[in-house]
Amino acid sequence: MYGYKKMLLTAIVLLSFLMVLAAFMKIVDYALSLSGIAVIILSIGMGVDANILIYERLREELKDGKSMA
Repeated sequence: MYGYKKMLLTAIVLLSFLMVLAAFMKIVDYALSLSGIAVIILSIGMGVDANILIYERLREELKDGKSMA
């Protein structure tokens, strides 16, 4: 199970990513095109996938008794 704490942390990380992306787009004065929207959706999906992989790997390492040093 993924857990509510990890889901909340993932949501916070992704929302902060979107805020930084929106700020960067405002600073650069980038006009969104259809391909730009697709890239944003793709990057959100990749971020979710990366978070899930990281948490699963961390859980496996902790289950095996390895230290996180």
